[in-house]
Amino acid sequence: MDKVSSQEIERVARIYNQNKDASAALGISLRYFARLCRHYGIETPYARRRRRLQDARVGV
Repeated sequence: MDKVSSQEIERVARIYNQNKDASAALGISLRYFARLCRHYGIETPYARRRRRLQDARVGV
């Protein structure tokens, strides 16, 4: 398996709305995508969606 750069992961995480789609675009497993995001401190599409929903509930 080829290595995936942090820039690629960050770009794909911003573009796609689901972790599943982002990991498929990179050609890696969903679990590996999530692990790499944690390693590099990148917000996953899932985490971004949850944060936006929480912010909407709080009214921020």
